[in-house]
Amino acid sequence: MKEFMTIIRNPISSDKNQILSFCKKTFSWGDYIPEVWDSWQKDNGLVIIEKDNTAVAMCHGVKFQNENMLWIEGIRVKENYRKNGFATSLIKYFEKIANDFGIKHLNMLVETENTQSLNLVKKLGYQIISKWNYFSLQSKKNSHTRIKFESIDINELKNFKNIRFVESWRWIPLTKDNFENLNFHDNILCQKNDGEVQSLGIISESNSFEDTIILTIVFGRYADIHKMIWYTQNLSVKKGYSKIRILTENDDLKMNNVGNKFPFYLVGKTL
Repeated sequence: MKEFMTIIRNPISSDKNQILSFCKKTFSWGDYIPEVWDSWQKDNGLVIIEKDNTAVAMCHGVKFQNENMLWIEGIRVKENYRKNGFATSLIKYFEKIANDFGIKHLNMLVETENTQSLNLVKKLGYQIISKWNYFSLQSKKNSHTRIKFESIDINELKNFKNIRFVESWRWIPLTKDNFENLNFHDNILCQKNDGEVQSLGIISESNSFEDTIILTIVFGRYADIHKMIWYTQNLSVKKGYSKIRILTENDDLKMNNVGNKFPFYLVGKTL
């Protein structure tokens, strides 16, 4: 590895075009950085590495103080500058921020086929927590307009501290506070059998990704999961969203009209 001092700084206006020039083919379908750059720059969580008077790497971090977690996302390094330790420096930068704020847990996503990134985070002490799959769905009205869900209290969920829901592509630990907020906005989709919770889904409306509604399928029977999907599809039309994103640990939704599956690992580290 080349030895030099890595300078990590806040972004300036000229960084955007430089960074977006190499954020086009990160995944098989492209990249999401152009969609979120402006909102990330405004929230002060975006940092840049400059080398040779050029922005050559980026990363974004979000503190979830109440959930005792810092989320790391959007690590990108320009091709000619890879294998210089930039990604490692960016991760360690946010680990220090977490430590400074007394946050113990760090999480991020790694595409399952990205063995290079997976090996890197493992070397830095991150472990695979779970494997998730992303499916897309068209926003359009369907005939299932009378679907009803049941009320639920968080105490009805066994081991709720192990449950996560997705908001703006961040896997957030479920707490009593955010559960109550989700419940207040009717974003908890619950089905029961003889009073026992059988299926659970959580809806969120993305803050960073425009025109997007997200359904996290936490667990459930396929019949109930289909109801969640149909309900979300009708809700997206009602609220004017064109993009529906479904996140689940299920490998197959056993349902027509959902898009291709894109698998990711949720990885984490405790300081």
